[in-house]
Amino acid sequence: MAVALGEKRRLRLYNATNARFLLLKFDNASMTVIGTDGGLIEAPVAVDQLLLTPAERVELIVSFDKPGPAKLTMLEYERGWMGPGKPNEAGMILLTANVSEEAVAAMPRLPAKLRSIESLGNPVVTRRFVLTESMGGIDHGSTSMQGMDHSNMSMSSDSMEMKFLINGASFDMNRIDEVSKVGQVELWEVVNAADMDHPFHVHGTQFQVVEHEKDGKVTMPSYRAWKDTVNIVAGETVRIMLRQDLPGPRMYHCHILEHEQLGMMGTVDVQA
Repeated sequence: MAVALGEKRRLRLYNATNARFLLLKFDNASMTVIGTDGGLIEAPVAVDQLLLTPAERVELIVSFDKPGPAKLTMLEYERGWMGPGKPNEAGMILLTANVSEEAVAAMPRLPAKLRSIESLGNPVVTRRFVLTESMGGIDHGSTSMQGMDHSNMSMSSDSMEMKFLINGASFDMNRIDEVSKVGQVELWEVVNAADMDHPFHVHGTQFQVVEHEKDGKVTMPSYRAWKDTVNIVAGETVRIMLRQDLPGPRMYHCHILEHEQLGMMGTVDVQA
């Protein structure tokens, strides 16, 4: 990609991989977040790096203020890889912009406010979802599985059954796990009691992240946004506020496709 010195470009990035965690940095250029999964956030936020887990999206304004190559590069991220074969992706270049010596005409500044995002208000229902792993009938929510390679295991493995669970249950297409109502504001508390990160995704709506809690420390998101996927690191609890506006069954699941296939998915039936 060729750009002029001082030029700004709007980029939409989408992690369409099945399992890669993309910790990104733009060398020789600066990034400003203006949107996430659900469109614009309230105000621009400058970042040095950002994490995109499977299915997450982000909209950026990238400012190219130095001549020469500007490279979008992957950084090392520890998400709890299990077993051998961990890919060495640090330093992988995803995009190179060649910034010329010739300066572009002055570009307009970003507005200080992009839009308003109203709070969903007080929840009328609170739900709790606990993410765990199971191998050979043993629940590894509190037992480490580090050093185990699950890449070629299946749910029907004769030698060792591997499952990823929500509230101790593996996905069943014929089972309804939760019942909700159209228009009902809910607080979902998602607890990652497993040994690795899980990007949690909800169908049919978008939510607002309320807070993260890990090792007794509670942190708030740095900006309000509409999301449909949020990463939950090992040992972390993430609380989200949501509302479903249409009736029907909705899936919620880990967006690592192998984990979804191995059972980390449930169904909420939204009733009129």
